[in-house]
Amino acid sequence: MLFLEHKGLLTVKGPVPDGEYLVPFGQAAIAREGHDVTIFAVALMVRRALEAAEALAGEGISVEVIDPRTLAPLDIDTILTSLHKTGRLLIVDEDYAPCGVAAEIAMQVMERAFDDLDAPVKRLSGVFSPAPYSSALFAPMVPDAPAIIRAVRDLLAE
Repeated sequence: MLFLEHKGLLTVKGPVPDGEYLVPFGQAAIAREGHDVTIFAVALMVRRALEAAEALAGEGISVEVIDPRTLAPLDIDTILTSLHKTGRLLIVDEDYAPCGVAAEIAMQVMERAFDDLDAPVKRLSGVFSPAPYSSALFAPMVPDAPAIIRAVRDLLAE
């Protein structure tokens, strides 16, 4: 088993359950309920997707955010159930789009739930370029909440 922790999440604070708490392996979590569009977000992008969803709610756009928690195994059933409800899927991942997890999820959705799609699956990924060491140069290379908001608006316009 390989466990990867995103360095951008190391300083994040939040509620911690009392007692022993286990995350169900291979089971995604619905981080936010919605009915207009589904966002599948990975790691730090979940927090950014939630920011975007909050801002879009002010415009009357209801966004469902899925946190996969594990990618292998991937809980494709949660994605498909959400897509059946919303009809639109945005996959947000800070990795490169070619050959990434977003491409695999998009393909699985196309194979299993094509008829549920009201618009093509959209991917919002990091810039396809070598990553600089400088955090100031790296920050614009990955999606932020405003980019997610623009992507959701574009997806709803299709």
